[in-house]
Amino acid sequence: MKKIFLIFSIASSFVINAEAKNGGTTDGAFTTLMLSTIDVNRYVETLKSNTAAFKATGATDAGVCITRSGNEYDGQMMVWSAFTSVQAALEGSLKYDPQQAPPSFARLRDAKYGVTWKPLKPFRLDPGYERVQRVIVQGNKLQNFIAAMTAFEEAVIDAGNDFFVGIFAPLGGGTHEAKTLMVRAITPDAASHGKIFDDYFDGKAPWASEWAALQAVGYEVVSDNFEECEQTYSAN
Repeated sequence: MKKIFLIFSIASSFVINAEAKNGGTTDGAFTTLMLSTIDVNRYVETLKSNTAAFKATGATDAGVCITRSGNEYDGQMMVWSAFTSVQAALEGSLKYDPQQAPPSFARLRDAKYGVTWKPLKPFRLDPGYERVQRVIVQGNKLQNFIAAMTAFEEAVIDAGNDFFVGIFAPLGGGTHEAKTLMVRAITPDAASHGKIFDDYFDGKAPWASEWAALQAVGYEVVSDNFEECEQTYSAN
């Protein structure tokens, strides 16, 4: 618990109300419902045709992320919702119980767990093809980790890539998320993401030094996935 408090005290002083080259901010919060589904396409279409739950919670935006690589179980995916603040996210979570979902939803999926997320560096809502890592960063290295990740992100953007990174702290994620941060590296599609890797492995990445500096900060990768994400709802 002491480590978690240290993480949030450092992060709050470092990034609150910041804005970045990627056009994002640290305002707002997200909730996610991790689940497995027996039919991904049918479940997503059901979400798109029935937005009552998102309206009830007060979400500003919502969508899905489908795990495409590194699956821990069949049909792995999540439903995400965006809110204007952590307060709005926590209040919204009390207005819809996924365990009491209508049969049209319940028969298609098995809800695993929910969690609320706070951005620790500027993030823009623009879902795409996303490399998602859970990482452990020691509290006394968090500022350096965020700074190095921001420098890496900006260098990749300067090289002509549509790319941005989010770092998120979990709130109320149970044992699943208690010790890690979530890092999401996002491009519009798989081809764009693959090109960035190819540039690095081919020795053509002008951002290689920023990547090396990020690794030098020191952090432990606990899991590593690729997800395909899309927005399915907007309150506007």
